Amino acid sequence: MSYRTIIQEAWLYTQQHKKLIYWYGFFPSIFTTAAGVMYLGYQFFAFKKSELFDHAEKSFMNDVIDFIFRYFSEHGDQSVPLIIVAVILGLIYLLLPTLTQAAAIQVIARHRNGQEASVGDGIKYGLLSYLPLFEYHTVIKTFGVFTILFESAFVLRNLGLSVFQTLLPIFIIFMIVGVIMSLLFTYADLYIIIDGEPVMKSITKSAKIVVLHWQKTFLIAALMMIIGIRIIIQILLLILVPALVLFAASYMAIGALAQIGVIIAAVVGVLALFFAAYLAGVVDIFSYAVWTYTFLELTQEKELSARDAALSARDAA
Repeated sequence: MSYRTIIQEAWLYTQQHKKLIYWYGFFPSIFTTAAGVMYLGYQFFAFKKSELFDHAEKSFMNDVIDFIFRYFSEHGDQSVPLIIVAVILGLIYLLLPTLTQAAAIQVIARHRNGQEASVGDGIKYGLLSYLPLFEYHTVIKTFGVFTILFESAFVLRNLGLSVFQTLLPIFIIFMIVGVIMSLLFTYADLYIIIDGEPVMKSITKSAKIVVLHWQKTFLIAALMMIIGIRIIIQILLLILVPALVLFAASYMAIGALAQIGVIIAAVVGVLALFFAAYLAGVVDIFSYAVWTYTFLELTQEKELSARDAALSARDAA
């Protein structure tokens, strides 16, 4: 099967299974998208108040901490509920995406093989591979491209340009290594979820199958990267809409107009978040389907050695 056929069938499957999009795509994407927006916002304001662009006495992190302590001191009765909500949201952000990925891939693989599997069945099967998958994600994110970018941004912002220039070759090397690792480990999570393999064995098997089928893996990875970049651009454009509304509200007259502007910005921001989360959820399910179909196809093929090929040719003669 060609990679074009795999992508077409994966997209058709995604369109036919809206429940997977809602429960395993849209719902976790609300938390990941919101966390991503908050993190990018933090990076923007942290750079804005750094020595590179400003000579502020306090960093943006100090401002955030001061605001939190001041708010809790003025609203002591709200501190405990807010802390509980923050802990719950943090746990959901850390645990839910991994669980929904395992559940979605289980359902997709079982449907591909002609089995009956519901959304609830996905959670049941996903829980069985949750811990090793969470362990794998924890390890692989350490060498992720975005992790290295944020670490380099931290060095640039806090240690200065000269230190950043000194460490830049190291960051570039780690980034190249991270890209190579992410490509070699393309099928590791699928081995963990579908075959129940341990983490290290999954990584080894993934590297082997990528080397043996590097052309198809590279083509699909490149196409999915292009789709991912396009979605990221669309999400950023969606985020700009409430930001522009809020910016306009800040220049309105104080009083009712300013309050109306803030309310409009909040409503538009929530709607933009939901739409961006749905868009990201569709892409997530589509991506899971593409890689699951590819994985099932490649692992069904028997790799012949040079001796096997010679024997087959001799028998054919």
